[in-house]
Amino acid sequence: MRLPFPAALVAILALLCAPAVAQDTPVQDPATAAAAEVVVPNFWDPRARLERPAPATIGPIRFLTTDDFPPFNFRDRRGVLIGFNVDLVRAICEELKVGCAIQSRPFDTLHAALLDGTGDAVIAGLRVDEIPDGDDLLPTNPYLKIPGRFVARKDSPFDPAARNLDSFVGTVCGTAHEAFVQRFFPSAKPVCYLSLATALEEVKAGSIPAIFADALGLSFWLHGVESEDCCRFAGGPYLDDRYFGEGFTIVVRPDDRKLRAALDYALREVHRSGRYEEIYLRYFPVGLF
Repeated sequence: MRLPFPAALVAILALLCAPAVAQDTPVQDPATAAAAEVVVPNFWDPRARLERPAPATIGPIRFLTTDDFPPFNFRDRRGVLIGFNVDLVRAICEELKVGCAIQSRPFDTLHAALLDGTGDAVIAGLRVDEIPDGDDLLPTNPYLKIPGRFVARKDSPFDPAARNLDSFVGTVCGTAHEAFVQRFFPSAKPVCYLSLATALEEVKAGSIPAIFADALGLSFWLHGVESEDCCRFAGGPYLDDRYFGEGFTIVVRPDDRKLRAALDYALREVHRSGRYEEIYLRYFPVGLF
């Protein structure tokens, strides 16, 4: 299941673009609580031994994606496929020194297209925990995880790090974010809303002190016109694989272990070179962390 985005976000992104581990308690980066600068995440273990593959052993790579999942893969006003995943693919192929092609297809056809050899790898916002049971597709290490975040008004003293947080917190009904608040902030008073848009309007109006939701949607709302610059991230970010998934990966066929290893190597090197940071800042101007 991929995160939904309003259609208007495509136009906004077109203009803008002309390691964490599950634990028994939520992972929090206190340095970002009050920092204005964007923090670029790092999901790669510097101690991992990954060898550079020879280009001849890899050959050209055919990537499959979609064109309706901004900011990861979508079409700009000219109809050109762009996005975080698209730029990441280019950086991977430059690192591996191999030719690459990227083709967009409907999301529900990607699995079959990979298995029948139409493509060699899928990069489309797929999470490890979303690979069907019994499927032997090989995922790379995650290249991005989406944390949960609190959003509060800028003039609000709301602080989720306060002991015995005795405050109303908006959540979307039936989501992992609602369950997370109930589990890790037992003294908080969750208020359930049917939609994120409704919850955000309540925070903007000052009707509730804060909401807790997916950082990706929240970051674009904070950066967009609808928020009217009312609000801020408060505390966090919070990562927990059990609630928010194991992160976005590239997947390959079960017999392509060499390709999976090559992609893992390239992803780490793209981060070490600074190119990952450049791509991340291009598509996440507010940042998720």
